[in-house]
Amino acid sequence: MELPLSLVAGGTGLVGSYIIKALSEKSGSQIILARSFSSEIPRNAKLEKIDFEKLISNEIKLKDGISHVYLCLGKKLATYELGYMQNSARENFKLIDFDYPLRIAKLAFEKGARSIALVSAVGAQEGSANYYFHIKGKLENEIKKIGYKNICFARPGHLLGKRKDFRGYEIPILESGLSFAAPFMQGPLRNFRQIEAKKVAESMVMNLATKEKGQTYLYYDDFLKTEIFE
Repeated sequence: MELPLSLVAGGTGLVGSYIIKALSEKSGSQIILARSFSSEIPRNAKLEKIDFEKLISNEIKLKDGISHVYLCLGKKLATYELGYMQNSARENFKLIDFDYPLRIAKLAFEKGARSIALVSAVGAQEGSANYYFHIKGKLENEIKKIGYKNICFARPGHLLGKRKDFRGYEIPILESGLSFAAPFMQGPLRNFRQIEAKKVAESMVMNLATKEKGQTYLYYDDFLKTEIFE
């Protein structure tokens, strides 16, 4: 049986970095698609530096034989932009969170990939009055049209983990508030609880490693089921 080749786009981000680590502990190989990469590259990984702008002009070619795709691209946003994003910021956000990942998904499919996992967001819905949720939902819907046999949409709430860049003085306050509120977040609100990025990444890898077809939406409780990596 041929070992899987995974493509990871957005490996410098919080979830993407944990996906790379999880894949490094499994059989198979991986390609890290990035503009730059300062972390240590795992033994089973190869770094491919690209200019993401060239994705839109069809100048990027991917390797044949890709099995799984992990899309973890995302623009760094201020906390308030999750609630309301000014028109002046929307074009760049859409480019990074919609145009780039959709183009990568299509290119990888052309190279043989049939399983794909995307870091989306709880509340994602195309047509939402919230622009952030609208774009996340629109990307999910467009990926469904490509033809992948197995699709995994990870929909986490606020992500916990050590980030390389400063995200704002309000983040510790937000995380403390969400921690205090967690016991009261029941029913549909339970999915908005904050969750460790490591668990989100491992759940995505587990899904593509164990499922062959279908569409899966992963939420808070699903991210807690990562015993396979313990």
